[in-house]
Amino acid sequence: MKNLKTLYNFKVNKTIKEIEEIKEKNDKGEEVTTKKETSKVVQAHFSIKKPNRKLHEEGELNYAVKLSEGIRAGLLTRPLLAKRYKNDGGPMSDSEKEKYAELYYQMITKQEAVERLKLNLENEDEERRQVKVTELMTDIIGLRGDIQEYELAQSSLFDQTAEKRSQNNTIMWWVLHLAYEKLDDDYFPVFGDGDYESRVNKYDEIEEKDDPFWVEVVKKFAYFVTFWYLNGVTEEKDFEEVEDIYRKDNDLPSIKEEAEAKRKAKDEAEEKAEEKAEEEAKKKAAAEKKAKKKKEAKKEKEAKEVEESKPEVSEEKEPEQKKSEEEIAADAS
Repeated sequence: MKNLKTLYNFKVNKTIKEIEEIKEKNDKGEEVTTKKETSKVVQAHFSIKKPNRKLHEEGELNYAVKLSEGIRAGLLTRPLLAKRYKNDGGPMSDSEKEKYAELYYQMITKQEAVERLKLNLENEDEERRQVKVTELMTDIIGLRGDIQEYELAQSSLFDQTAEKRSQNNTIMWWVLHLAYEKLDDDYFPVFGDGDYESRVNKYDEIEEKDDPFWVEVVKKFAYFVTFWYLNGVTEEKDFEEVEDIYRKDNDLPSIKEEAEAKRKAKDEAEEKAEEKAEEEAKKKAAAEKKAKKKKEAKKEKEAKEVEESKPEVSEEKEPEQKKSEEEIAADAS
């Protein structure tokens, strides 16, 4: 698929193995080729598809169907469960209930603050708003973690409501339908393009392989799609903030830190390449100078040899000619 509309694009490092051919000369001066297996890290590109109206309707229908199934199966809805707790007193003390309610109130308040900042109702500058949004998103994640820990510590019953089951199932449904891998200029659905069951089967296949690369890919898709579904994250800058939080939670460098490291590595590589080019240029100049001197020396040697090889005829015959004249004069006298 080409020209896919996306909510967010991200990368995952992948280690691949290659066969490298090394050409060398043996003791006899013959060129031999040896093969060596090497590993290198490349970046695989993935995208979260931007759902259209039809897909939104299908997602909402999936939630309604799963909610209905849960209720028919005997699961209580959250309001009914809360009402039962209220009538029975529930497992929480009054102070615990207040703490639980306060955590939820803080989270909702901060989510509303994020929305207000996005609308820029107070006409603040972009940089200041970005700082505030990042701080609020960090707080929201912390509060969500506190709420989850609190619920687990107090009771797991709220996680067994019909809404919770339907919500978890719908998040999975969205992950299976929005996950795409980008290869060259084409996009391919990570879990295939069949019906829900076939996508689930593909997901199970990937999970059974237990490949660290695909574990990271699925984990990132689940993380981003969950935030999109629960918090209405739609802007790229918001996803970048979420990814920075993800990186922080997993002891990974932030997007800016990674970009800075890449820039630094690129600068170092370019600097080394320049140094190597200068060194090779010097070697080439020295070799050319040496070759020129050798050529000039050869010419001088050849010229000298030619000069030395010339016969000195005139110098040998002149005394002989003079001697003959003297002899002739002597004979005449």
